[in-house]
Parts: sequence; C-alpha cells; structure tokens
Amino acid sequence: MKSVHGLILCGGKSTRMGQDKTSVMLQGKPLLTYSIELFASLNIDFHLSVNPNQKELIENYPSVIDQFEAVGPLGGILTGLKSIGKDLLIIPVDMPQLTKNLLLKLVDAFGNHELVRCFQRNGRIEPFPSLWKSEATSLLNELLDERELSLQKCITRLPHHLSDSTDSEVFRNLNYPEDLG
Repeated sequence: MKSVHGLILCGGKSTRMGQDKTSVMLQGKPLLTYSIELFASLNIDFHLSVNPNQKELIENYPSVIDQFEAVGPLGGILTGLKSIGKDLLIIPVDMPQLTKNLLLKLVDAFGNHELVRCFQRNGRIEPFPSLWKSEATSLLNELLDERELSLQKCITRLPHHLSDSTDSEVFRNLNYPEDLG
C-alpha cells in the first residue's frame, strides 16, 4: 500500500447530534471506534482532528488541534495537512459504514496528477472519504483566504480525480440522534 497517513475529522460542533459524535454509541460501540478499527484494518497510522475543547481525545490519541474556527471540515483538513506533512486519507467520525475496500480503491488508484481523490455518486461529489496530497496545502490556504468553504467547490478547483460509486449507504453520515436507529 502506498504511504499515507490517516486523519479522522472529529472536531465539529455536533450541534444537530446534541453531543460529541466521537462518543455516540452505535451498536454497542462509540463512533470513534469504527474509524479507528477501519484504519487499523488497513495498517494506517492516524491522527484525530479535534477542537481545543476535546481534552480527553487530545490526551488519549495522536491529535492535531484545528487551527481554523468556524470553517467546517476544510479547517480540519488544512490543519492536518500542515501539521502532519504527509498525504492524508481523511474520514469523518460520523460515517461508520465506510469499508476497507472503499478506502483501498482510493489509495490504490492515487496518481501523480491529482491533489485530491474522492468519489462521486449520481454526479455529486462525495468529499469523504478522500485522499489529499500534502502539496494541496498552499492551494487550500488560498481557497480559505477567498472564504471558499464548500468542500465540493474546493475539490473542483484543485487537480482532482473522482471515482464512481453507486453504493449510497457507505456515504451516509450520522447527524441526528434519529439517524442512529
């Protein structure tokens, strides 16, 4: 497998869920455990992207503290790229249906010409999971300076590749308590 480092985005406010998503229980285990187990199955080292208030996570896991306030996942991605300095395979903590095979498709197909690789489904970009080259940092900085916060728009403005997928369930993220049922 190509050399990549994992980044689990878990620094969001979780306003709709009503609690930190990392500790939300699904089928008897916290959401964070699903992401950790997925990276372990791929033998990929990882960091968590967290906000400064997530002290317990910072103390217990390799973490990068999001340096950008109120810019959504773009801030976590950019902080990760700057802090870790490696190509990053990025997943959010709230997508427990992601599979090893899906992530392998990204990693195995990662080429030299794109800065980001992710999936598209029915013509719509799915920004996660995604693989980002460390060289994307300066261009992402420019997009952030322009206040471009839409990941889909950022991806289209960078050299990118979109792999097709028809599996809608793996891309489902859990935002509300009723999504857990």
